[in-house]
Amino acid sequence: MVRRAMMSESRRNRRKAERNKHRTKNNITKKDRIIGVLALIIIFIIAAIAAYYYSLSKAGLKLF
Repeated sequence: MVRRAMMSESRRNRRKAERNKHRTKNNITKKDRIIGVLALIIIFIIAAIAAYYYSLSKAGLKLF
């Protein structure tokens, strides 16, 4: 006869709480992520345009 050991409810809840304690909470919403990615893309584009105009001005071209 095989006897299964039953885990008490309090022990089960304690183990569940331990597992959930190690999870990281992500408070960043999807809207905030989209805004952040768009901001990074815009900053990159502005930096690329500025580098392009700077290199043209160093080459002796009058830009404006």
